[in-house]
Amino acid sequence: MDFSHEELIETVERFVAGLIERAVIRPPVNALVLAEEHLGIPVRVVNPDPEDDGRTRRRRDAGVGITLTADMGPEARQRAAADGVARFLLPEICAKLNVQLGPDTKQFAAHLRGLVAPRVLVPTKLLRAALKEHKYDVPALHATFATATMEAVALRLLDFDTPCAITVVDDGVVAVRRANRFAVTKKLEDAEQECVDQVTRLDLPHRARKGEWTAWGWPVPERPFRRILIRSVRDDV
Repeated sequence: MDFSHEELIETVERFVAGLIERAVIRPPVNALVLAEEHLGIPVRVVNPDPEDDGRTRRRRDAGVGITLTADMGPEARQRAAADGVARFLLPEICAKLNVQLGPDTKQFAAHLRGLVAPRVLVPTKLLRAALKEHKYDVPALHATFATATMEAVALRLLDFDTPCAITVVDDGVVAVRRANRFAVTKKLEDAEQECVDQVTRLDLPHRARKGEWTAWGWPVPERPFRRILIRSVRDDV
């Protein structure tokens, strides 16, 4: 494909920002309203199918719009709606990039939807404005972008220039660990491990500085297991 990753991100940002501005959206972004009222995407709610593993719903959505199930919670509904918006924008973005949608570009299309959907619920311009007020207080940012998950809000911080790592720990096991300006493994640094230990013990936010790292840890509420979110920075970066 004849474009760089930077050009791809720039194109995605431009399309999503244009949509948000035309719809005069303020946080928190209601992706269901955006999809149905501003883009005319049909939304329907069906009873859950016990044999539906997710792939059936995605195939159904590809043809008729956005399908929600009656047992979906608010976060799941917003996530499904954001993905529906991403699918709606997909042909226009691909046309701009001179990419022909088809069997050979399915993987790229899925990657593109993965870039668009988080930006729908947590638009870059609005997040940048929220950062001026809340800095990197992830729970405060999540309160602003309440239709997205706390984890999704934190991971969006990796799309900015400020170096950091975002880690998700489930019941003491590292589930996700990503950084934007340096390499990381799933092995926690001492400051991050202290955050995990203290948040696990007290169920309260914790800040730790050890060695060359500073870390902030927060409990993630309303999960069926103990999930801890960590933002960390290397002091020498």
